[in-house]
Amino acid sequence: PVVSSFSTHAKSPQTASHRTQARSSHRSWPTSRSLAPTTTTNTTHDHEKQKIMPLKTTNLLFVLALGSADALKSTTTCFGRARGACADVGVAKGISSAATCQVQCLSMPDCKYFSYDDKVKRCHMCSSDVDDGESCVGDHCVHGPRRCADPAAALRDPRVRSRAISTDDAPTTSLDLLEAAVTTAEALCGGVETLDAMDTLTTAAEFNGLLKQMIAGDVAGYAVYGEFLDDAEYLAREAAAVLGDASCAPSPCNAGLALFATLEAFLVLVDGHGERAWPGDAERQHVFADHKIFFADGKFLSDYTVARVEKFVEGLPTHLIERGVRAYSPFTTVQVKNAFHCNSELSGASQFLIPTVTVRAFNLHNVQSGAWKEEAFSNTPVAGTGGTKGDIFQTILRHEAAHQFDRTMNNRQLQLRQRLTAASTEIRDWPRAGVNSRNGGAAAFFRSATGEIIASHVGNQYLLSTSSQLELGRLKAVEGDLKPLAWFLFDLDIVGAATTATFYENEKDDGIVDTYTVQIERAPGHGAVAGLRVPGCGEWTFAYYSNGTLFDYTYDGPAGACEPSADVVAVAYPTQVPTPAPSQVPTAYHNLDFPACGVKIFEGGKNVVSDCARDEWIEEGEQANRFGCCDTITNACVRKADPPRAGRGLDGKDNDCFWKSDTGDPRATHWHFAHETCTDLGLKLCDVESVASAGCGKHGTGLKCHLDGERLWTNIPCDADTPGYDATCELATPVPTAMATEEEEEPTGLDPDEAIF
Repeated sequence: PVVSSFSTHAKSPQTASHRTQARSSHRSWPTSRSLAPTTTTNTTHDHEKQKIMPLKTTNLLFVLALGSADALKSTTTCFGRARGACADVGVAKGISSAATCQVQCLSMPDCKYFSYDDKVKRCHMCSSDVDDGESCVGDHCVHGPRRCADPAAALRDPRVRSRAISTDDAPTTSLDLLEAAVTTAEALCGGVETLDAMDTLTTAAEFNGLLKQMIAGDVAGYAVYGEFLDDAEYLAREAAAVLGDASCAPSPCNAGLALFATLEAFLVLVDGHGERAWPGDAERQHVFADHKIFFADGKFLSDYTVARVEKFVEGLPTHLIERGVRAYSPFTTVQVKNAFHCNSELSGASQFLIPTVTVRAFNLHNVQSGAWKEEAFSNTPVAGTGGTKGDIFQTILRHEAAHQFDRTMNNRQLQLRQRLTAASTEIRDWPRAGVNSRNGGAAAFFRSATGEIIASHVGNQYLLSTSSQLELGRLKAVEGDLKPLAWFLFDLDIVGAATTATFYENEKDDGIVDTYTVQIERAPGHGAVAGLRVPGCGEWTFAYYSNGTLFDYTYDGPAGACEPSADVVAVAYPTQVPTPAPSQVPTAYHNLDFPACGVKIFEGGKNVVSDCARDEWIEEGEQANRFGCCDTITNACVRKADPPRAGRGLDGKDNDCFWKSDTGDPRATHWHFAHETCTDLGLKLCDVESVASAGCGKHGTGLKCHLDGERLWTNIPCDADTPGYDATCELATPVPTAMATEEEEEPTGLDPDEAIF
């Protein structure tokens, strides 16, 4: 970066007034560069007044003035090969080179070392100089420190180090990082030909790291040096002047877009509003003031598109915003990665993260509202009906925002997702049945990419046309498959509050939808949705097994998809008091849930444990299981009904085998079916380890029903000695991860690195 002529050194102290005079004479701004006052105003919409409470400017400038960070120029002289590092700080995909990977490390305060995988263009950032043996293995791996010059200095953490007065050979202060960012931006505006783009990107990255520390409250505890405060505010005004200069031409190829966007982030942190960050851009100012959305898009998105972002956020329930989209962050960053793309070295992936200073952020791709429409219900009976196609930009926005909803789940919802995922083994079980159609189908995709379930089903479908997703569930339920309806209820569970929820319908004007309030009744304790009243569309009731799996439903409304009526108000359910569960929830069909660590699978005819089954719903494939039932007193296994039950078909040897179908044919069985069948017969699913019990009789004794040598369900919990036992099952249910699972996405024609499913 351009070196300022007015840096403070211990050898040549200057007062605040001297420094201000030096800066004032350094450059004379055109009259078009108005220096906005620093006092905060209350920004309001015409339709909504809301007091904006910014970060306190003076306190923030104290942080700038008194924090410190290293700002040594990066080179490649200290890079090594053929080893990795670790990824405990983070991973960035699509990074163009080891040098730009090092820049990513500079933007992460906890990153001290990095490794770069040249094969897959992936950057791993590590807090220490270790090789985990996984991040990168082979000659294509490059590793190095945060900075090549004086690596030891990079390890001196500014958050725990008292401020040192800057000297010629000492790391620079936080104020100097801001000064470097502003001075470099001025040089870009002045057309300095010798300015190197990588230097510009490095300057932005180092300043980005400081802003992240400021947001986290990690830069604090320094003595007060009041003379720096005037300089910091002066630089803030200079930054605003640069951003307001229409003659400046930042671009991806000079890294100016990344630098300017980082300065914008600094100003909204200082001001609490966007008036200086986006001078003259009322639309972005409104969205930030009302919804705390920061656009790091290189000004790619049009006002028309930004307005649709605002309408979308306005329609989201408060809990999805506060606990999801903006959780633990002063604002949410909306990115457009490809807006920062120049070439293979200065790629969008290598630059777009630099302006991102918050933990909540997502990428919206390089597309505008109104570009085209996408079918959200492909490969389902409702595809092509009214309301099932959505604007592509809004589809991406809904999908990426819904990734943030994962962290709002409570333990019950998380466990319900796990159960539904395990049970949904067929493509037809998933409302998004058209996903991954050319590469294994929806079931294979979502069962391996659980982080895409809410993003795809809530984002792509529920937030577009809730009634279409509900109608799809009803149609499938009529056919005998309750799983799509169960997935709708899961989505409703996530979006809904305690007693109400929102339906989204009738998309128009390139992405704007109508919203309707519906009434819901939950099982006591803010549990599963037991009742649903939709204005003008009747009432639904839902019954569940004890483990939360949908058992049955009733519906008294009109046939076909029914959009809510704006002229009808659904009657609220009575206020819940601590009473027994609603009558429509049936008594548990067995007296315990599936054991947390799985059950032992026995080999039929032997006292041999084959393995541990963690999936209670597995029905087909190599892990498919059969079963017999055991006497509740003697524990002896029984394979068939003798005499045969009335109305049951028999197999080829006239046996009424418990595990076979009503026609006597082999059928897939899951654990709950086995348990229920045995209980209904007055027996039990075998829970004693012996050949006569769990093994269901000694092999070769003519007991029939094709159980010898087969895998048999039991009700015996797995233990540490069981083959395939996973000790992590003993841990508490984990909290869902905060970040969207980009690793689960695959390339499409929309973007070279990401996809929207």
